[in-house]
Amino acid sequence: MWALAIVPPVIYSYEYGPDPGYTGAPGDNPKGCDAGGQCHISTPNTASGSITISVGGGGTTYVPGGPPQTVTVAVNDPNMNKFGFQLTARQDSNAQKDAGTLTAGSDGFTQVIDCSSSPSGGFFKGACPSSLHWIEHTLMAFDAPSNKKPGFTYTFTWTPPGTNVGTVTLYAAGNAGAGVGMPIVTPTDTYLTKLQLSPAAQGTPPAINSGGITEIFGSGGSIQPGSWISIKGNNLITGTNPAMWNADFPQSLGGTSVTINNKPAYLWYASPTQLNVEAPDDNSRGTVNVTVTTSAGSGSATVTLADASPSFQWIDANSHVLGLILRPDGSGSQGSGANSYDLLGPTGTSLGFKTVAAKAGDTVVLYGVGFGPTNPAVPAGQIFSGAAPAIDSVTLTINGKTVKPSFTGIWFTGAFQMNVTIPSGLGTGDQTMTATVNGVTSPPVLISLQ
Repeated sequence: MWALAIVPPVIYSYEYGPDPGYTGAPGDNPKGCDAGGQCHISTPNTASGSITISVGGGGTTYVPGGPPQTVTVAVNDPNMNKFGFQLTARQDSNAQKDAGTLTAGSDGFTQVIDCSSSPSGGFFKGACPSSLHWIEHTLMAFDAPSNKKPGFTYTFTWTPPGTNVGTVTLYAAGNAGAGVGMPIVTPTDTYLTKLQLSPAAQGTPPAINSGGITEIFGSGGSIQPGSWISIKGNNLITGTNPAMWNADFPQSLGGTSVTINNKPAYLWYASPTQLNVEAPDDNSRGTVNVTVTTSAGSGSATVTLADASPSFQWIDANSHVLGLILRPDGSGSQGSGANSYDLLGPTGTSLGFKTVAAKAGDTVVLYGVGFGPTNPAVPAGQIFSGAAPAIDSVTLTINGKTVKPSFTGIWFTGAFQMNVTIPSGLGTGDQTMTATVNGVTSPPVLISLQ
């Protein structure tokens, strides 16, 4: 119906359906099948007919990762004899992305096309988005004896997205023509419609534990904007398989998203009982809401946004601090030459790998989060490498004695390192260590000394 009768059918890789891009979807021709004289010529939705879309018997939700759903597209017009259509499924959050997968019906009346289906690129010409797909009628449908006044119904399947991508919309254009001889250009009637589908609730909504929002190695009820934090609870993802980022700072992982003070956070790790996320940048301070959302619903709790919320990274369940002892003379068990180092810990292999206790005069590098703002500031959600010094002074307390680091600052987005030379007189064995910045003290960890 949409192809010009004077054009030899051999140039088309599809049978008398429209070129890509005639559904009225964002980026497609907004008038659908009325292509400015290149296709059918009419004003959409002004004639006496209609087009409707129905999914799975008339629902308005989809199940992420759910089974294929039957889609029905009905084009009706009491004054015309032959009926065709084109439909596409898009994500509302990015209309230039498909939402799920379209599959042609077994009756031969529908076909799936993409930008390669038209030598000219259709409406898009040379800029057709290669990732998009459309489904439409075939020549067999046009010739079907049942395709006649007052209308015709097409059926095919749509498989929902594998994860919760938010609201999706099915956009469709229908065309009704006189149907004399070959598919004709005019007179025709054109109709546009769309159907929005929201993700359906699945399973049990997420629940955040009391006190379950902390700096990633912390235990308190406060977090620093731009810092890595942990959220502990239940049903924090749909399903049981943990998901890990690809160093791309996603705002949705494993079908889960998180907002902090109504701002989207960046997910690193997602499991049913724990999420590790980077808090977004935020100038607010005080109590804010943290909301975890899955396809089953949402769960919220509160936490305090603070200028600093320090905590050290540790390497075992006993809270031995993660650290490196620098060996620029090349004597370390790790690395080589000026980049040689030992892993800090009780001397021996009590942690399951070789570690060495630090002695007076050793320069140690420690790791953690939440040591306050830096200059320059390091934006959340972006890759950073280098050194951004902390603005506020940081003080260590080791075995009750005060020690000043030579450097504290961000070395990777949201993550701090601290350089400190171990003074004499701190004792031997595992000693308790804390850090204080801007009046806030970190949870205690153990540092191994000799």
